[in-house]
Parts: sequence; structure tokens; C-alpha cells
Amino acid sequence: MNTPEDLFKDSFSGFEKEPSLKVWQNIEKRLAWQRFWKFDFKTFNVWYLTAIGLIIGGTVYNIYDLQKNISSAKNARKNCDVNIIKRNEQWLANAEQITTITIDKTREEKINFIQQLISPDTAVESEKTNKELRQQSDIKIANRTENKEIEIPEFSANFKISDTAGCAPLTVAFKNLSKNTEYCYWNFGNGEVSYDNDGKTTYTKPGRYVVTLKTVNGTFSKNFTDTVTVYSQPEAQIAYVASSKTILAEARNSKASTFVWNFGDGSKSVGEKVMHTYNNFGNYPLNLIVSNNICVDTVTANLKLSPQEYSINFPNALSEETPFLPKGDVENISRYSLKILTRNRKEIFTSIDPRKGWDGYYKGEKVPKGVYIYNCQYEFFNGERGNLTGNVTVMWE
Repeated sequence: MNTPEDLFKDSFSGFEKEPSLKVWQNIEKRLAWQRFWKFDFKTFNVWYLTAIGLIIGGTVYNIYDLQKNISSAKNARKNCDVNIIKRNEQWLANAEQITTITIDKTREEKINFIQQLISPDTAVESEKTNKELRQQSDIKIANRTENKEIEIPEFSANFKISDTAGCAPLTVAFKNLSKNTEYCYWNFGNGEVSYDNDGKTTYTKPGRYVVTLKTVNGTFSKNFTDTVTVYSQPEAQIAYVASSKTILAEARNSKASTFVWNFGDGSKSVGEKVMHTYNNFGNYPLNLIVSNNICVDTVTANLKLSPQEYSINFPNALSEETPFLPKGDVENISRYSLKILTRNRKEIFTSIDPRKGWDGYYKGEKVPKGVYIYNCQYEFFNGERGNLTGNVTVMWE
């Protein structure tokens, strides 16, 4: 007996129908999706995708964290550099203490000692910089021998003077020979200072001046001193009187020890006061050179000798009847000075009045008989000047 199912099969017996390509594609997609969600070591599935995602995410996170750390390190280094610059002087002062560390300390003690000297503001935040500081400390300690201090970069203070002695006003230049200095400070000893590399000043007054150069390198400084001696400048001035062909010349306000005269006629002489007689009337250059063995000065006066319109003279003897008075053109004298001296150069009589002569007395008593010296300087109203020097003999009854 055939069932409805058998009849159905028999009715379609011999017939075959192939599914379309689209059907197969849909079936393959569904089978692939099922395999993707099913865990299997042999096929790529959701578990492999999850692992790959975790790996990629971790890598991206590590890269981001690395960039963040690099940026933080740069900022820390930048801030560290700024702080180090601001506190450079404190660091150098600490470095001076570091140089006293001896080799007998352990490595840990040396590092701790160095770290104690560094203030928190200037401490390096990054591990890399800390390692660099340790390496630098190790190098410095390794380079030292036993009980030998760390060497500080050498710098010095020194200068050269153009003139160590001279006459006022004296201009002196100072050449800086210092090494490894940041800046210099000059004190020239005359109230002037300078911060220039080389120095220069003028000394206007005599004296001994101490010149100091201070050089600075960080917190370290050194001084170098030298001296400049300035002598007074002698000033040559001439005062003279002329009588006919004879002159009496004197150096005034010279402050010198040596006097050399040139009378302009080929004759020379030395001394603070000199007398010279020319052979002829005329014009002569009277030259004087003065010196204090260090400084020299010179001056020249134009000397004009001509026959005088007026003249005076003195007697060569004195008695009770003939006092010692000038004779000649006395009424034409405008200026007059007479001095009487003993042979020992003691002054016993003076007068500025040509009409007042010497009577041979000194302090109310007659002077002893003998020879005395007179000197008279005078000037006439027409400008002619003269000087007379000679001897007078005192003769009493």
C-alpha cells in the first residue's frame, strides 16, 4: 500500500533541480559565520580577532605612553636647565666644597655628599640626568690620586704696565694678561675704576699708587696688584736783572735739584743763581733746564742788553762822614732794594728807599771795621732794571 509520501516520491521520480548560485553563496556565508564564532585552533575566528585587537591596542597605548614620557622628560630637562642657570652661582659655590672630597670616602658617601649640596630646586628630575651626574662624579673621583683635591679649571689675574714711574701728569696703560675670566674690575688707586678688559688712566698728582685688577670666574675671584710712582714735575721759571752787560739770573719755584743755564753767547753755567757778563750789547736767548733726576723742564727768556739811559753806583768805602748811599740817577728810580751782609751772609741792613743809606750801625752799635757785601736791585721809570753787587769797606777813626 502506497502512502501519500510514496506517491509523492513516485510522482517526482526522475526529476532533479540544481540550486542557484545565490543560494549557495548564502549557504556558504552562514556556514562561515558559524565557523567564525566557533572556537577552533585550525580556523580564524572571533577569538583570534580579539587577541589581535588586544595586541594592537596595547601597542598603541605603549607608543602614546612613550611619547608622553619623552615630552615630560623634555619639559623636566628644560625646567632643570632654567633652574640650573638661575642658580649657577650656588652650584659653583657647592662645587668648591665638592673639591674637598678625598679618596678615602666610599662611592655612596661621595654621591650622598654631592646630592646634599644640590638644592631641591636645581635637582634634576629625570633619571637620565641623575645618571649623568653620577657618571660625572665618578669620573672626577677616578681622576684624583689619594688625598688630592679635584682640580678647578685654571684662571688667573695678571696685567702689564706701560710705565711704572714718570712725571705728573702721567698717562698709564694697563694690558690685561689674565686667563679664563668672565669679567674684570680695575681700581687704579687714584679714585678711578673700570670694568673694561684693558685699563687706562692719567695720574695728575705726585704719589705712589697701588693698582688692583680683580678677575672673576663664577664665584671664584683672584686679585693682582702693582704700583705706579708719579713724581712732581719741576717748573722752570727765570727771574733776572741786568746792569749794562751783566745779568744776575735766578730759577724760581722750580722744585728741582739740577739747574743748567745757557746764556745764548756760547757760555753755560750751573746753579740755582748765576751771574754772567756779556762781551757785547744785543739780544740773547737765556735758557734754563731744571731736573729732579726724574723729570725735566725747560724755559727760555729773551734777553735784551742795551746801554742804559740811567745808572747808579755805590762807593767802596764807608766812614762817619760818608754814609753808604747810591749815586747817579737816583731820582729816576721807581723800585729799589738794598741789602748789607757780613762775609758769613748774615743780613745786617735793608732799605727800599734810595735816599736812606747805611750808617755802619747794627742794632744801635757800630759794626767792626772790615769788608762787607752789598746787593742792590733797582728799576727806573723807563723800565730799565739793574743789579749791583760788590764790597764796601768800613773804616772808623
